[in-house]
Amino acid sequence: MGHPGEFDSWPPTRAQHSHKGDFGHVCLLAGSLGYHGAAVLAARAALRARPGLVTVVTAPEVFVPVASQLAAAMVRPWERGWSLPPRTTAVVVGPGLADPRLPTDFREFIVSGWRSWKLPVVADASALDWLPRGVDGGPSLRVITPHAGEAARLLGSDAARVQADRTGSLAQLSAAFGGAWVILKGPGTLVGRSGEWPWWNPTGNVGLAQGGSGDVLAGFLGGSLAQPGLSADPMRTLRGAVFRHGEAADRLEATGEPWTAEQLADGIRW
Repeated sequence: MGHPGEFDSWPPTRAQHSHKGDFGHVCLLAGSLGYHGAAVLAARAALRARPGLVTVVTAPEVFVPVASQLAAAMVRPWERGWSLPPRTTAVVVGPGLADPRLPTDFREFIVSGWRSWKLPVVADASALDWLPRGVDGGPSLRVITPHAGEAARLLGSDAARVQADRTGSLAQLSAAFGGAWVILKGPGTLVGRSGEWPWWNPTGNVGLAQGGSGDVLAGFLGGSLAQPGLSADPMRTLRGAVFRHGEAADRLEATGEPWTAEQLADGIRW
């Protein structure tokens, strides 16, 4: 179980002579017709992690609404033949890609990348259903972020069974996806992988039970893992990002006022 002071000295202090090239470039493949907000939320949260650069690649139909809401991120529409920018250091796939008319080549690009990209990949939401089983990233980090319902679907089970044995479910999921790190969301979010006892997150509240909160987490994870200094200690970074996500929700809940995922994205920070 985590404790409040566990991440007081994390991330490390940045050197004064640093420049944006020192802090990585995260690419988010996110957003489709009817779900463009997920891409915006994930990108805003990625920016709050403070990587050097953030790029969003989104379905052509929603390029304008996504780009119009992001000033600090680069945004471009998906097109056949596109490839990751040469200096990409982490990728987030899945937020807002639920449109059944999503271009097939967009989905195939994500599946191929999960197999081959030699960099950290965070898979969330719709992308979880596309991932090939038994494939690991070799030395590269692979992270999946299901809630109980998604975990049940991936395991051919049901949410009640997942909740009854969250530790066992996490281990099964990790093993099924080649030893990937699993962030099993829900009350007391778990972070771990097969063969290791998972870490239990003490922050967060029922206010996170709203659309968009998972997109915020995925973006913040990706923006964090893009930074070489943070991806070098993935266990601490994954746990810390989950902790900060819940902590941001706790600050909002403490105001006693209703709050939204937009506020969560704007309030999350290391």
